[in-house]
Amino acid sequence: MAFNSLARLLVVFWVAFFSTVLSPPVSSAQLKVKDILNKLDDNYYYPQKNGLAGISARLEWEQRDMSSASETYLKNPGFRFNAEFNNGISSKGFSIDEGTVILSDDEKTQYLRILNNYADAFIPKTLLEQLSNYSGEVISAKKREVLLQFESSDSLETVKGYGLIVDPANWRLASIQVRQENEPLNVEGKFKYTRKGGRWAVVETMTSFLMNDQNFSERTEYTYKKFKSFWLVHKVRQTVRREGQIVLSYRFRLVDYEVSSEN
Repeated sequence: MAFNSLARLLVVFWVAFFSTVLSPPVSSAQLKVKDILNKLDDNYYYPQKNGLAGISARLEWEQRDMSSASETYLKNPGFRFNAEFNNGISSKGFSIDEGTVILSDDEKTQYLRILNNYADAFIPKTLLEQLSNYSGEVISAKKREVLLQFESSDSLETVKGYGLIVDPANWRLASIQVRQENEPLNVEGKFKYTRKGGRWAVVETMTSFLMNDQNFSERTEYTYKKFKSFWLVHKVRQTVRREGQIVLSYRFRLVDYEVSSEN
């Protein structure tokens, strides 16, 4: 559900996973990381693995007015979300809805920089895709948790490593830790789930991190909608707090879907 987004202040967790039973006890030597990731991906609901070939939808999004004492939201310019999937290769992102707004080049760049952090929130990558540039190992495998560790060999990679704690009773991610050299630091995330199409899907992520020696918390809520035969993320609401006070709040909604499926 998007690990590259965790390096930013608007920390977006889009990870979701899995469901089978691992027979305890099990040693780490018996488990192979790729097999675990494949098993987890097989049990998480990905629209693109259920026949979705492409999607285009209009994005409505609002930002909370932090200068207002009440919970007032300001509407932002119109954009479109687009995604295509072909033979395991995916492309997705946001574009300007030219017919609805007039923006300068600088404004377009600024808005797209924010929005592209959320592309994986609407259509998450598979776990194998997210971790394709990392080498992983099983640190421990117990009855109640399996600990995976991933490290990057790319010196330019913002995120240097991940620690994933898997709940083997339900085969879903219990928590995640992110290791990077630059802020935000001490990034930790937890998840709440629902079932869609018989598989796990994230309905809420709760993240904590440290920046400028201050404690931040981020909460993102996901609402799903069934369009044709696909369960799609319809709404995303994100709130970031600094030392308990709200500093950022966004609401996103996809409407006017155009969907194509595999033949």
